Amino acid sequence: MTKKGFAMMLVRVVVLVAAVILPMQHLRSEEKRAAASATPAADLRGKLEQKIWDLLDDGKSVYVTLPEEDFRALGNGFDLPDGGKTVTELALKAPEGAFDPRELVKIPAQTLGYKADWIVERYKRYNLDWDIGGLRLTSLDPDAKKYPWFIIMNGGAANLYEFYVDLKNRPGWAQYLAQKLNVMIITIPGNFKYGGWEEPIQSIKRQPAYLLDRELSMEEYEIRNCLLTNAVVLQGVKALIVKHTQGDILMIGHSTSGEISMLANEDPELGARLKGRYMGWGSGGPARMDNVREVKENQGGAGSAAGGGAAARSGGKPVPLHMLSRRDPDGYSRGYSGFLNPLYEPGMSHRQIAERWLEVEGRRRANFKQQIQDLEHGGEIDQKGRVEVEIESLLKKSGNPWGINLEDVSKDLFMTHYTRMDGYKQMVWTVAHFDRNHWVPEDPMKSVEVFYATEYRAKNPDAKIRLIVWDPPLTHYGHVEMPKQMAAAEYSVVRWFFK
Repeated sequence: MTKKGFAMMLVRVVVLVAAVILPMQHLRSEEKRAAASATPAADLRGKLEQKIWDLLDDGKSVYVTLPEEDFRALGNGFDLPDGGKTVTELALKAPEGAFDPRELVKIPAQTLGYKADWIVERYKRYNLDWDIGGLRLTSLDPDAKKYPWFIIMNGGAANLYEFYVDLKNRPGWAQYLAQKLNVMIITIPGNFKYGGWEEPIQSIKRQPAYLLDRELSMEEYEIRNCLLTNAVVLQGVKALIVKHTQGDILMIGHSTSGEISMLANEDPELGARLKGRYMGWGSGGPARMDNVREVKENQGGAGSAAGGGAAARSGGKPVPLHMLSRRDPDGYSRGYSGFLNPLYEPGMSHRQIAERWLEVEGRRRANFKQQIQDLEHGGEIDQKGRVEVEIESLLKKSGNPWGINLEDVSKDLFMTHYTRMDGYKQMVWTVAHFDRNHWVPEDPMKSVEVFYATEYRAKNPDAKIRLIVWDPPLTHYGHVEMPKQMAAAEYSVVRWFFK
């Protein structure tokens, strides 16, 4: 072989070896970088969780705050196996996102990170049938068994969609939580309808779906709108939990449904599984305390902050009880729509965000609320007589073909006025910095959550009762605005209960 030929062969060998060795070295270096980056991420997650725990361990402060920078850094370890792509595609194919939750059952659990089941319970109260739906997400994380079932319940006008996907159909709060916990999202009776509502929000034809397999007469809708008491909701919630979950539970009722968590503490079966634990997210306190707060603040010369009752809010003339309170941009531009809303675009006002929100969620979201829910939640027991008279009048007008006994209803009305406040071991309220219905950022000590936590501490002196504020400009709908970080934050709170 000539010197030239030998040199060319040597070059080929070097190139061949390099082609094998260099990619291997690159892979090894990538593995090292991945390992190096994973460790800080895990370390950061641990440090942030420890910071939340340290804040919650502070038994002397009236409330504590997690800074915005720390909150925004949360979320590591909560990624979905497919990034949420499969559910998003399902939602985008449905009219205005109103996908059928029964379709989720067909998606492999490995794709989602949890096994999805849609459950409907039919039960009877006041001689009427009611349907309540629950989306059960059984986590594939084996550690989920160490913690209670996390039961999410919607507030007024909302339903399961709000917690499962965001306003652009990307993964929602509950999907992220289900990577670590067993979760059930419960929609109160009437607020979910297969395929959603085609009628405009303000149309009288847009009525709750109290039974999922049939339409009702307007006469029956009207009487049921008066009968959706907390007693009705609690019975359905209990049926779903008792029949379809096992072990300890931790109930988190958003907004109006905070009442359900507190009522459940008194129920023998649910209370035995709650074990004196309470967790709130924009949940407030028991209805009876609104009147107590009004009296105490009047005694201090501060005036009433409780609202003044339904008649005052409607200009002195009560709205007929059977009429639904329908959502509008004015209402949702005050403390509900903020610049973290997924639909926000630069230059939009709060009202424009609210208008866009109601437009986008006009079909699958209920966007109405029964007045009896507001009356019971607002502690307006002085309206009990009017409520009974209106229900009696509707029954008489219709001939009462359903056989409803007014005495059964009367016994249930305003049961939230008698909610017990003792018997707790651990309580944590979580609240958003700009949720103005629950927090006053300019003067936090005037916030309703501060009042409720203080009252509970007095009645449960040996309990660990905490109030933590998430500091970003989140609103009452922070779970829609920053769902992944919210999931990580609330998961750390759940773990604090058991650490």
